[in-house]
Parts: sequence; C-alpha cells; structure tokens
Amino acid sequence: MDQRADTIAGAPAVLTLEEVADQTGISQDEVLALWRCLGLPAPEEGAPAFNAADVEAITAAHEVVLYEVLGRDTETSLLRAVSHTTERLAWWQFETLVDDAAARYDLDVQSARLVVLDQVADLADILEDQMMYAWRKHLAGIIRSIGARIATAGSWPEEMRENFPLVRAVGFADMVGFTAASAGLGAAELDALVQRFTEQSRDIVAQGGGRIVKEMGDGIMFLTDEPVRGALIALAFAEELGANDDLPPVRVGLSWGQVLGRFGDVFGPTVNLASRLTDLAGRSQVWVDSRTAEVLEAEAPLRLVRLEQVAVEGVGLVRPYRLERRLGPD
Repeated sequence: MDQRADTIAGAPAVLTLEEVADQTGISQDEVLALWRCLGLPAPEEGAPAFNAADVEAITAAHEVVLYEVLGRDTETSLLRAVSHTTERLAWWQFETLVDDAAARYDLDVQSARLVVLDQVADLADILEDQMMYAWRKHLAGIIRSIGARIATAGSWPEEMRENFPLVRAVGFADMVGFTAASAGLGAAELDALVQRFTEQSRDIVAQGGGRIVKEMGDGIMFLTDEPVRGALIALAFAEELGANDDLPPVRVGLSWGQVLGRFGDVFGPTVNLASRLTDLAGRSQVWVDSRTAEVLEAEAPLRLVRLEQVAVEGVGLVRPYRLERRLGPD
C-alpha cells in the first residue's frame, strides 16, 4: 500500500465490500452502484478497498434516497457531477504542481512527479480549502444570478419560455489556424500556447460576467444570462486575442435563445447555431444570427452588419450579421 495515498484518503483501506455491506445494512449491489457513481473502480473480490470515511459517505448517499431527501436519479447525477469535476480538478492540480517542481528544481517530468508525490500530502489541506472556498463563492454567485433572473423573468417573450427552460447567450471562440500554428511546436510550447489561450479566455469571460461551459484546447464555449453581456464578451475575444502576438486570432459565433441545461453543460438549437456561426466567421470576427441581431440592434455600443444569407448544416438558411463595436455615429 502507498502510505502517501492513504494519508490523502484519511486512512488505509481495511474493509472489503462484504464487510461494508454487513456494517451498513446496504446491499453489495447498492454499495457498488454508489461507488461507481463516484467514478471509482469496482474492488477486487475479497480485497480491502474501503475505509471508515468511505463507509460514512456511502451511508450518507444511501440515506439521502432512503429518507426521500432526493430522488435516486437526482442523487446519482449529483454523485457523478462531483466525481467528474473533482477527478479532473485533482489531475489539473497534480500536473500543475509537477510543472512547478520541474521549473523550480530543473528536473525532467518523471523526476518532478516523484518530488510532487512526496510533497502533495502536505499541500492537501491547502488545496481542499481553496476548492471549498471557490465552490461556495460560485454557488453564492449562482444564487444571486438566479434570484435576479427570476425577478425579471416576466420580461422574456412567452414563446421563449415554453419549450426549453433556459434562455441564454451561447458563444464559441475558436483559434484560427491552430493546426498550422501548433504543427511545429514541441510538447512544452504547445502546452504554453493552450495555457495562454485558456487563461486569457477565462479572464475575458469572468470580467464580462459570463461562465465557461467547456474548453476544447483550441476553443472555448461560454454562456451569459443577458444578450449584451454575451456580445461584449464575444467582441472582447475578437479584439484582445486579435491584438495578442502570442496567440492566433479567434473567430466567434454567438446566439441568444433557448437551451436545455444538464450536467453543467447546455444543449439545443441555440448551441448548435452558435457553433455553426463560429465555423463561418472570419478571423477576429463575431457573427450572430438574425434573432440575436434583433435583440442587440438597439444597444448603443454595438453595430450590426447584415451579411448574405447562408445555408448552415443542420440548421437551414440563416441570415448572419457581423457584430462590431460602435465607435462613433454611423
């Protein structure tokens, strides 16, 4: 057993699946189902795989459903959300620490990983505190945002509230010529390029009051609750990355409309349209559809240039508009 892993986990694994089932009164199948929802591998038959903290977590998850605090499907979804997010977070943190050790101690990657393996247990409490602080701040922000949105829900057109439950501005920003720009790069240079793009993208979206939905290496997807916020973030992408010599320019597609929110992601025709508009836009350009243009046209800082109608795969004929910042009287 690896004592470093046991330290992070709180205690070594000393209980088998059968013993957990006996202690909790929960069937082995139910224990395994909850374990898999957390993204953890099924234990080998008869092998110790659980500690006291695991038993406590499994019991709490079971009781949430048993006492009808939440439905089974809801609890399963929440466990999967925690698993997916924290696994990615743990890898991200570990590899960031490896990069730091390699740079500070002038080590190769394998040696840097050995250093971090010995250090990470001492940093675990700090990493956990940062995660919980950020989670509470983001949850508080969601509560404020939802409260404000409900207060103004009556201003949304009725037809936009009947089918899909959410109305959002959905935007995509993709680096132009990423394949060519990255072709001659080594691993370290490619990593630095993607990291610069990701960091600047996060800054742009956060400063604009939006939310990043997903990152695709050479692109990013973002959401806002208001169309103007989405438009200003889209313009910031085109302008700031277009003026950055360290990064390729981007093309941006934006659409305001109905979406379905699931698993921290959004789906629906609005998302598909925003993605297709991104594919059509030119370098350092922002393209929107006619409905989004109609919503934005009264906004003083914005200018919309009507373009030729185009056939969009999976959507049909679309009248796109190029979104620009209004710098003075037309």
